[in-house]
Amino acid sequence: MLSSSEGILGADDRAGIAVVLELLSRISKTNFNGTLKVAFTVKEEIGCVGAREIDQEFISDVDAAIVVDRRGTRDIVTSNYSTSFCPDEFGELFEKAGKSLGMDEWKVTVGGSSDARVFAEYGISSVNLSAGYLHEHTDFETLDYKAAYETMLLVEGVLHQQLIGVSSEVQAGEEV
Repeated sequence: MLSSSEGILGADDRAGIAVVLELLSRISKTNFNGTLKVAFTVKEEIGCVGAREIDQEFISDVDAAIVVDRRGTRDIVTSNYSTSFCPDEFGELFEKAGKSLGMDEWKVTVGGSSDARVFAEYGISSVNLSAGYLHEHTDFETLDYKAAYETMLLVEGVLHQQLIGVSSEVQAGEEV
């Protein structure tokens, strides 16, 4: 576990960014042969401002979004209490990948608001994955760096196993 000895750790943003950057450094060693688009957005905590202001041309051909901005470990958020972010089968792809990688605890669940909801409003099937942090925006914030690494392994597994589809465009997103 990592924590800050002086103030807020900022792991909710940093963990997601680290997951995406590590994935990008490893993707060439997988079977994935589609196109990845990466977006780092701002102000998710105040109405998903960055996701709402994203260049529509940039996302016009995106079929699926993987957002890494969920607290805790091994959650695959596919909806909040009023809005579905994707078909059930899309979230289940991530469960399947987790099982194939020996990480059976990855489960589809209901969560709060995130950029995944905004991407779903644009017609893009979206999930929000746990990044391993707890107590975000407080002096008690911690990061389970092993859990963050396992999130990267999960996304890598989904792409390597081509579970989303060979021709799909996938957007990995996180806020900065």
